[in-house]
Amino acid sequence: MHNIARNICCAIYIGFLCTFGIAQQQQRTLVLHGSVVTPDEVITDGFVAVQGEKITGVGIFSSRPLGTVVETNSVIYPGLIDLHNHITWNLFPRWRQNVEFSNRYDWQQRTAYSIALSTPHAQLFREGLACATNRYGEVKAIVGGATSTVGTLNDACIVGLARNLDFYSGFYGKEINQEKLRYEVFPMQVASDQASQIRNDLQSGKLTSYIVHLSEGKPTDASAAREFNMFQAQGFLRPGVSVIHAGALGRAQFKQLATNGVGLIWSPRSNIELYGATTDVSSAKQEGVKIAIAPDWSPSGSDGLLQELKYVATWNMGQNPPVFSDDELVKIATLYPAQLARVDDKIGSIKQGLYADLLLIRKSEQNAYQNLFHANPADVRLVMVNGVAIYGDSDLMHEIRGAYQLQALTVCDTKKLLLFDSVAGLPASWNELTQLLNAKLNRWGSSLAPLTQCNSTNQN
Repeated sequence: MHNIARNICCAIYIGFLCTFGIAQQQQRTLVLHGSVVTPDEVITDGFVAVQGEKITGVGIFSSRPLGTVVETNSVIYPGLIDLHNHITWNLFPRWRQNVEFSNRYDWQQRTAYSIALSTPHAQLFREGLACATNRYGEVKAIVGGATSTVGTLNDACIVGLARNLDFYSGFYGKEINQEKLRYEVFPMQVASDQASQIRNDLQSGKLTSYIVHLSEGKPTDASAAREFNMFQAQGFLRPGVSVIHAGALGRAQFKQLATNGVGLIWSPRSNIELYGATTDVSSAKQEGVKIAIAPDWSPSGSDGLLQELKYVATWNMGQNPPVFSDDELVKIATLYPAQLARVDDKIGSIKQGLYADLLLIRKSEQNAYQNLFHANPADVRLVMVNGVAIYGDSDLMHEIRGAYQLQALTVCDTKKLLLFDSVAGLPASWNELTQLLNAKLNRWGSSLAPLTQCNSTNQN
């Protein structure tokens, strides 16, 4: 057993080197030239210097360091951080019922949900395709601009592309399941001894972030609202905790969240499609609750964070007055989720010394903030994780990393290149992965969802 465990750890470490660690083998300095969005300002003619896995400099291009200059023709942002997702479900098409539900327990017990989603999902897992579903969902997240996610498998096959903050971020060593973030879908089912252990782990620092679904449903739903009292009784109103959805909470509860340092993760598109309404984020913000956004999952939410950000920006413009400023709309997908996950000393900003998790978007608007939340997935020029170019347009991908392990895919009729490093449990190529999943879904009356919804015909 010890040898088996050692071999698994070695495989994980090798997989990490083949993706995240490649940049460390190329100790050249890359100087990315473009407009740069830092936490405090926009540098119109700026640079981000990357060596190995870290950002080594940020500033005005005229004062750039020595290195290989890459003309990006882009606005350079921190990679987007997704703190609420269900990655293995994101291969399914959108689930449209044309009915408003009361709470999450309402739709989960419907026969239509079982036929369209839960039964095929369970069958894919029985057939040994859990890793394949996770990898598809992970690529989908990257196409939507995310460099970090939660809601993945607890399996060695997740090592590779995006950071998996709940099971393998790469921050805490070479083994999976060493994270300081815990993600809970059903916190009301946590036993009392488990709740006690979680509180102790938060107190000691073994856990720094506890992210849980809470009070999901219509604002008027009594059963969803009652979860708050149960959660409070468990002693979870404390710093390091963030709640997802909170659709049935009001100003008084948001005041308690803020007083106790509890954050909010907001998924408005999924809320509105399932329940016809979403969280009162205006009250939450006024009470001082820190808010991040996340797409939830593709069946009822957005395909990725970039798409959810556009949805939020559209919602925001319909409010009088708007709840968020332009710079806040960028921060709720970058800096604020990093702060809620307690990893803002590592990612979430473009600063010297932080990890080089970057998102480059084609420059189409003068306002750099609006350039992000009005962007489409086809506008993604490059996604970089840990200093490694993972996905993007062919010119930047080839210039930065050559042709090593790159595979072609089409997003919104636009050709892109992806670093697809197969690991144990996965097909050898992207095409093989998508063909396998589509064939299996067809057997159960479904089909593989596109990586993102586009106005024109979309291909995987």
